[in-house]
Amino acid sequence: MTASTRHEAVTRLDAGEPSRASRRTRARIRRWAGLALALVPASAVLTADFTLRGARLATLDLGWKLVYAGTILLGGSLWGALLLAAVGRRGLARWAATGFLALGAIFAFGGQVYTFHRYKAFLDDNSVLVGTSLMPSVGQELWFDRVGLIKAVAPPLLGVLALVAIGRYLASTRKALATAALDTAAVLFVLTAFAMPAHGDQKVAFDVLYVSGMGRLARALWDHDECVERVHPGPRTPLPVPRLSPRPAVPRNVLFVVTESVRSMSSCVAYDKNCIRTPFSNAAAPDRIPFTQMRAVDSTTAISLSVMWSGLSPTESRAALHSAPLIWEYAHAAGFDTAYWTSQNLLFGNSGAWLDGVPFEHHVNATELEQDPTLEIGADDAKLVAHVVEHLEDLTEPFLAVVHLSNTHFPYLIDENDAPFLPQSEANGPGYEVEILNRYHDAIYRQDRAMGRLIEAVRAQPTVRPTVIFFLSDHGEQMREKGAVGHTGTLFEPEIRIPAWVDAPQGALTTEEEATLRSLADRPLTTLDVMPTLLDLMGLWNSPEIAIFRGRMTGHSLLRGGSAPDEAVLMTNCSELWACAFKNWGAIRGTRKLIATQADRAWNCFDLAADPEEENDLGPAGCGNLPAFAEAGLHGRPF
Repeated sequence: MTASTRHEAVTRLDAGEPSRASRRTRARIRRWAGLALALVPASAVLTADFTLRGARLATLDLGWKLVYAGTILLGGSLWGALLLAAVGRRGLARWAATGFLALGAIFAFGGQVYTFHRYKAFLDDNSVLVGTSLMPSVGQELWFDRVGLIKAVAPPLLGVLALVAIGRYLASTRKALATAALDTAAVLFVLTAFAMPAHGDQKVAFDVLYVSGMGRLARALWDHDECVERVHPGPRTPLPVPRLSPRPAVPRNVLFVVTESVRSMSSCVAYDKNCIRTPFSNAAAPDRIPFTQMRAVDSTTAISLSVMWSGLSPTESRAALHSAPLIWEYAHAAGFDTAYWTSQNLLFGNSGAWLDGVPFEHHVNATELEQDPTLEIGADDAKLVAHVVEHLEDLTEPFLAVVHLSNTHFPYLIDENDAPFLPQSEANGPGYEVEILNRYHDAIYRQDRAMGRLIEAVRAQPTVRPTVIFFLSDHGEQMREKGAVGHTGTLFEPEIRIPAWVDAPQGALTTEEEATLRSLADRPLTTLDVMPTLLDLMGLWNSPEIAIFRGRMTGHSLLRGGSAPDEAVLMTNCSELWACAFKNWGAIRGTRKLIATQADRAWNCFDLAADPEEENDLGPAGCGNLPAFAEAGLHGRPF
């Protein structure tokens, strides 16, 4: 070192300029700090997850805790590799990585947190395939709850962008390293999205749940899986209901109880002192008014609920079904207190999106009752009823309360210690007809125990007004009578003939109303009459303010005799609200029923009065003009 060089070095030191060793140390610290940023995404997911459901995660056994830790590591490695690529010095890799990080922050983090706040469950592969129509849901959130959505997605998005900026400032990675990091992220993404097993049980990290779910969705779309390509209920844009002045024949409250997949032949609709399948409700409501010939106009939950809650035929357009007010909106406009208590998982059938914005004053659903309710069965009906009983006193009179049970959906929730129908099994293939039927009846028996407690609690509740209980099922269930187990596949009697009854204490009905209802015990009826009856019970059916809505309803109030027996009604499992996987539709007039599926070669006609088992096909001519009526009002022929 020359004298001048030494002099310059001394001058720099005297001026406070760092030495080469000091600069190296600072550079090393910045590089390590930059690398440490790659741990932030995994830490954020872990912190958010434990904040949202720490109690649930703490109950996992050791095996699932290891699985959970593995998914935290997997997700953290994916986002960490993307972050390293995003802080590259130059090149397209850093911009691509930044874009993917931003999408991950919006959907896999912010979107999942938002979903959990709504449903107490994260979006996973099962909910994507079974019940979520993604685009309508996204549109719904952007419009109906855009503020809440922005609050959920903005912080993680801004956080990711801040991480990228800080990383580039501290220590940008070289182009080769950024490219390698992006390649690593791509491999991890493919493994997460397409190689992981299904995790509908919600026991893995929520960001991995999302990526895995999107992978399954992509595969389903590629394979043209009907579970995701069919139409689902979407966000509603209901027409406003003006303020209403209820004028019921007598002041009363209304409790509407809907169960799932229970068929008439497996329930004691009328009081029976020897009832064995639904003995608890049978004993709790011995004076109920039965409707032994009530039929759903479909055998699909989403369609059934839309019919009962809106009063519209399932043949209406999607726009009409999404704009029609629901029963709670009428009740709210009339000053009724409103409740919707359900054990159903609202991710099923996208019903959460469809019901969003409905004015429930009191509400609970499956994911608020249990940690991990299944999509098909939901939460325990007994827990739902316990919640309802506890909160009955919270209702202000007059009220309209809906209790929606779900445990009788396949694969049927039973109590192994109280299952009177044996042998039973979840197996439902050929050769297991007895076992699956017994399991189904055990599930109905278990649910009915809760139903009995509900009726007793309502009757014991001190109220100023009497409460009318209206009970029915959304549709029925086939138990291989026509070759299958379940519903939605046909319109045969096991799938559409449902239990229905009204229980009204002294003073809840006028003498004329009660006499009219009792005269309908054996009259053919359909669920199109349910909504008019509910409105009539609340004293709203004649309100001139809802004439425009009433004109769209094809049913008639049961308090006034219901629909005429000679009135033809369309039936279908294929609507614009829920497109069927297997074409089947028809029509019914009185006891003559016309149905067909895509596997048939002609219409099937049955006289239900003479042939309740539907064993004698009368051919199209046996149903008169019903074939022409069905073909004109639906989609032609399903076959």
